[in-house]
Order: sequence, then structure tokens, then C-alpha cells
Amino acid sequence: MNKSLTSQITAGIGMALGLLILNAATSYRNILKLVENERWVGQTHQVLTELEATLSTLKDAETGQRGYLLTGEERYLEPYHSAIARINQQVNGLQQLTADNNQQQQRIRDLKIAIDSKLAELEESINLRRKKNLEAALRLVKTGRGKQIMGGIRQQVAVMVAEENLLLQQRARESQASANLTIVTFTVASVVDLLLMVLVYYLVKRDRTLRDNTEIKQNQLLEQLAEDRNSLELTEKRFRRVILNTPLPIILHAENGEVLQINSAWTQLSGYEYSEIPTIEDWTEKAYGSRKSLVQADIEALHQLNAGIHEGEYIITTATGEKRIWDFYSASLGKLSDGRSLVISTAIDVTARKQAEAEIRMLNATLERRVELRTNQLQAANEELEAFTYTVAHDLRAPLRGMQGLAEALLEDYRDFLDELGQEYAHQIVNCGQQLEDLIQDLLAYSRLSRTDLSLQVLDLESAVAEAIAMVQADAKSRGAQISVRSPLFPVIAHRVTLVQAIANLLTNAIKFVAGAPPQVQIWAQEIELPQEPETDRQTAREWERGTVGQWEHSQLLIAGCPLPVSEALEQDRTVRLWVEDNGIGIAPEHQKRIFRVFERLHGIESYPGTGIGLAIVQKAVDRMGGQVGVESQLGHGSRFWIQLRKG
Repeated sequence: MNKSLTSQITAGIGMALGLLILNAATSYRNILKLVENERWVGQTHQVLTELEATLSTLKDAETGQRGYLLTGEERYLEPYHSAIARINQQVNGLQQLTADNNQQQQRIRDLKIAIDSKLAELEESINLRRKKNLEAALRLVKTGRGKQIMGGIRQQVAVMVAEENLLLQQRARESQASANLTIVTFTVASVVDLLLMVLVYYLVKRDRTLRDNTEIKQNQLLEQLAEDRNSLELTEKRFRRVILNTPLPIILHAENGEVLQINSAWTQLSGYEYSEIPTIEDWTEKAYGSRKSLVQADIEALHQLNAGIHEGEYIITTATGEKRIWDFYSASLGKLSDGRSLVISTAIDVTARKQAEAEIRMLNATLERRVELRTNQLQAANEELEAFTYTVAHDLRAPLRGMQGLAEALLEDYRDFLDELGQEYAHQIVNCGQQLEDLIQDLLAYSRLSRTDLSLQVLDLESAVAEAIAMVQADAKSRGAQISVRSPLFPVIAHRVTLVQAIANLLTNAIKFVAGAPPQVQIWAQEIELPQEPETDRQTAREWERGTVGQWEHSQLLIAGCPLPVSEALEQDRTVRLWVEDNGIGIAPEHQKRIFRVFERLHGIESYPGTGIGLAIVQKAVDRMGGQVGVESQLGHGSRFWIQLRKG
């Protein structure tokens, strides 16, 4: 930029000087032309003056001639003689003044002839007066020849005056034009010179500003360079301090195998001083022994890398002969001043960790064997418990039916022999037997839910709700309950029989736990978009799919006839929540989790009959279908139970 600006300044000054010289030359030329025009104008004026003077001289000669003719006295001839003496000089002067004009020269020659004729006529009349008398001279005068000659002279002079006037006008115009041109040329050139000088001043000013700015920037760069140098020195000192004081062993080595520096941690952990391992060859010889060549080749390959690398774990031998495991990391630090590449290598002593990992692996193996043994034992115990529960339930039904049959036969066959108290006892035996039968049935249903494989598929929720309502229709009619369903009910992924049983249990509860008013039950559904599940939930889903959580050993979803793993079903982003709302007695918040456990009752069997397993069956059924169940309730303000399943 500076070179360009200097060239602009030089070009501007050169143009200004060139225009100044051109202006001077043009002005000088115009001035010369103006002077020449003025000289020609003056010459024209001089010609006009000489013509008038010549004509006046002839008039003086004629006046002297007339005075002499009239008086005869010689003294009257003085104007004549004076005119004779001047006339030739005047004619010669005219010839010289009009030397550049051929036409005027010809006219002057003609004028001179006419003048000579006039002078001859005057001289002839004077001689006649002198030698003869006045009458002889007057006769000559009266001939009119002199007057005619004089008229011709006046006419010639008038023509010459007219010619000179034309020349005078032309030369005056040229002189004015030359003067105007000189003024315009000088003005334009001066303005251009002024503009160029302003431009040169601007360029010089700009150049000075740029030079000042450049100087300021250079000073700033020098200051920044000094700061960078100081910062670099400080960084280098810090880097060296970090290398020397870091708790990890660090080594700096060049491409030819020279070890430039090791830190104190390297010496402490390996036992080797810098003087003992000045080269990589010395280090590999002492630390790796017979494996020296292989490790040295790995180290030499580091100098061909442009990025950091994890070399892996190596077993080294310390100065004391102890075997240690070091995990090495290396990175290139660029080139040294002599062109050799520089690499920094650091290591982590993982010996203790490796020993701990080995111990953990041994403990894990032992623990896995114990867990497997305990799991097998627990599974066997669960199977025995389930078999025992199922067997007990089945075995209890036989004597229970006998007891119920005998009590009913006693009432039918021996009613007349029993008093009121005996009949009441017999009725209580029948009722208790029925309650025990219901309990056994619920226990069997709960047990079947834990053991039965469920094939899940897309179900029409409206038909499932209708079937559940039909199941409780008799109980609802006896209690005067009103059950209303709000559409739409969206399709869900579930097991039909299990879902219908769960909905029927919720409807039974909604009809049962109402006091002082006819039961009012409302059923509706809503879509819920699930948030993104955290990784732990997805891990749980994968565990479910592998059959490692609870009773999900054999569960899978069947959608449109195709098996869908649980984890894939859980990745769907929409669910359907089915609500069952009643106007019952409500549930206190502290009891809202208890009610889903087996045999959990909040009220006595005298107030609200039941087995205490209905909601536990709902919980187990919904869990087996991959859903959730819950309740929203306030004591004395009814309850809203919900079942949430994946949308079909």
C-alpha cells in the first residue's frame, strides 16, 4: 500500500509540474501572439495616420499653390515646399508599413503616381503664374485636371483607409481572442494545478497518516511480540515445572532416541536417574530386557504420528527388580530447532488397579456362583410355594364344599328342628364358607397371573370395557348403580382376558365402596405422550426382554400377529390411560399404596364384603401387560382409578 501511495504522490507531483510547464508554455505562446496582434493593430493605426498625414500634406501643397497663385508672393509657397519635402517620405513610410500587404503596396504605387501627377500639375500652375501671369495659371486650374487628380487621390486614400480599418477590426478580434484564450488557458491550468496540488497534499497527508498508523502498529506489534516472548518464556517455565512436578511419570525424547528430560515421578517410580537412561535404548534395555527391540520399535513409530495416542499397557522392570504395569500415552510436540521430532510420553502406574481388578474378577466369579446357587434355591422355593399355594387352595375346596353342603342340607332338611339361633349359626356357616370360597378363587386367580404366559396384542378397548361392565351388571343392578362410558376409547396393547378382569375388579370396587347414595361410575380414556426414557429405563427394558426382572421370564408383546419385544414396545411414545371414577367414600392419601397389596383392607368385612385381593389382582395384571396402575382420591370425595397401557 505504501509503495502504491508513494507512486500516486510522485505521479500527482509530476502531473502538476507538467501542467505548470504546459500552462507556462501556452501562456507564453498566447502572450507572444497577443503582442504580435497588438503590434499589427498599432501598425494599422500608424498606416491610417500616415494616410491622413499624406492627404493632409497634399492639401498643404495645394493651399500653398493657391496662395501663391492669388498673391504671387513667394512666401505663400512655404507650405508647398514643405509638403514637397515630406510627401515622398510619407509615401515611402506607407510602403514600408504595408510591405506585408501586396494589395496595399499596389495601391500605394498607384497613389504615388497620382501624387506625382498632382505635384506636377501644381508645379506647372506655379510656373505659369511665375513666368506669365495669373490668368494663364487660372486657365490651367479651370481645366479641372488638378481637381480630378485630387479626387482620385482622395478616393485611393479612402480605399486604403477602408482596407486598413478592416485589417484593424480583424486584428483587434484576433488580439481579443488571443487575450481571452490566454486568460481561459491560464485559469483552467491554474485550477487544475490547484486541484492537483490539493490532491498531492491529500496524498501526502494520507501517506503521513498511514506512516504514523503503521508506526503505531509496528510499535504495538513490537510490544505484543515482547509480551508474547515473555508469555512464551513464562509458559515454557510453567511447562517445565509441570513436567518436573507432575505426579505422573513423564519423558521427553527426540527422534534419534535421545532422552531430553524425565521428571521426578519417573525417577521415583522406576528408580532410574536421568544419567542412567540418556537414550531410549538405555531405557528399553533396563526396563524391558529381552523385549527391548519390540518396545523400541513401538517408541520409534511414535515420531511418525501427528496426534496423541494411547499406546497401551507395558510391564516394566524397576531399578529394584520389581515388575510394574505402566499404561502409556504419547503425543507429538512438533520439531526441534535441528529438525528432529519431539515426543512427550506419560505413564500411569496401574499395577494396584490390575491387582484389584484380578481380585474383583475372582470375587465376581465367586459371587456369581453364589448368586446362581441362591437364585436356583430361591426359584425352587418360589416354585414350591406356588405349588403349595395352588395345592392348598385346591385341597381346601373339597372340605369347604362338604361343609357348605352339610350346612345347606341342615337348613333345608332340619329347619323345623332348629330354633332361630341354630338357623342363624347355619346361615353363618354357609356365608363363611362362601367367603372362603371367594378367597380361594381370588388366590387361584392371583397365582395364575404370576405363572401364566400372556400373549399381548392390539385390543379394542371399547369392547373390553363393555365385556367388563357385563360381568358386573348383576351387582350394579342390585345396588342401583349407573355406569357411563365416554368415547373415544383408544386401542391398547394388552391381554384381553386379563384386561377385562382388571377393569371388572375396578368396577366392582367403584360400585361397592359407596355410602348413602346410588353408585355413579364414569369411564373414559385419554392419550398421554411419554417423555424420553432415561438410559436406566431402557436398561430395565432390556433386562425385561432377557427375562431378568420379576416374573417377566417369558413375556413378549404380540402386535398384529408378530412378536414385539418388550423393550421395543417401551420405545413407543404414546400410551392410553383408562379412568374409572366413582362417587364413593374415597381413600386417604397415606393408604393409596397399601390398597394394591394382597389382603390389604381399609374396612371391616361387615361394612364392605370382599377378600382384599381384588386390587392386588389389578396391580399384578397391569404389571404383566407392561403398564401402570394408580389412584387419585380424597377421603369423602370419591376415587379415580387409572390403568395406563401402551397405545395400539
